[in-house]
Amino acid sequence: MKFRYLYLGFITFLAACSSGNNEGGSDANYSDSSSTSEYALSKAEMFQDYLDALDTTDVNSVDKANKKFKEIFNAGDTINNDQGVVDMVDFMHKVSLYGHQSAIDDELDYSALVDIEVDGGKAPDELEDAYKKINMNGYRVRESEGMFSLQINPFYIQKEFYPYISSNMEIMLQQIAKENLEGYAEDAAIIIPFQSLVQRVIWWEDFLKNNSNKAYTALTQEQYAKYFNALTIGMDNTPAIESQQISPYFQEAYSYMKDFAPSSDSYKQLQPYIDLLEQGKIDEAKELVEGLLKH
Repeated sequence: MKFRYLYLGFITFLAACSSGNNEGGSDANYSDSSSTSEYALSKAEMFQDYLDALDTTDVNSVDKANKKFKEIFNAGDTINNDQGVVDMVDFMHKVSLYGHQSAIDDELDYSALVDIEVDGGKAPDELEDAYKKINMNGYRVRESEGMFSLQINPFYIQKEFYPYISSNMEIMLQQIAKENLEGYAEDAAIIIPFQSLVQRVIWWEDFLKNNSNKAYTALTQEQYAKYFNALTIGMDNTPAIESQQISPYFQEAYSYMKDFAPSSDSYKQLQPYIDLLEQGKIDEAKELVEGLLKH
């Protein structure tokens, strides 16, 4: 399979926050002659404030944000840095959505730039400046159904931010990069083998169990939910239930999951649903879907 797209499913993140104690019934926003309270912004909060002021419709804002990141954060301070990188990647996602027209001309053919970071090669002369702008700001070109868009470049994230983050966050980002380079879905259809879908569900379940860093908890939960929900109901063009029976893709996926991770929480959650599907009790199985998706 050709490498496809980077999703780093990096779609919802927790912002750094802190609160002070309110003692003696006094308002923490005020001070009197006997007590003075000052609130100092953390590095992550200062960086988020800077990001909030940038233009998400301009791809060049990413380079500005990267330079500010290097001014604020120091290598080794991983508690603050992890949150800063989470916020940076979140910002890059917003720019890829709202600012792609500042780098992509809908009238031009960018197919020569697709996967150039992986396959090697050089941008053609007529696209050299465009590619330099895209690459400098941490993106690569994705093509889907003849349309071109920006994706976060995992090699950029590795080069610019891995020296600043914790080892566990590095593992997480490497996993996301791997998944998104392999691909996941196109045109509301799952395009990866059923084994890969099951393996991703279990990987994220295990990572969530073993990591509680608040900087990226929301992201890891979203990654897990994305794959777990897909394993439960599928997608519009790859449904788990077809013509009132379990589809072949999911029949194989559930059988593989039983062998691959029978003691996992994910399998235990799905087992009653799977049993009903395999017994042909489709309506009863559907009644369990809402509860499974909430899980």
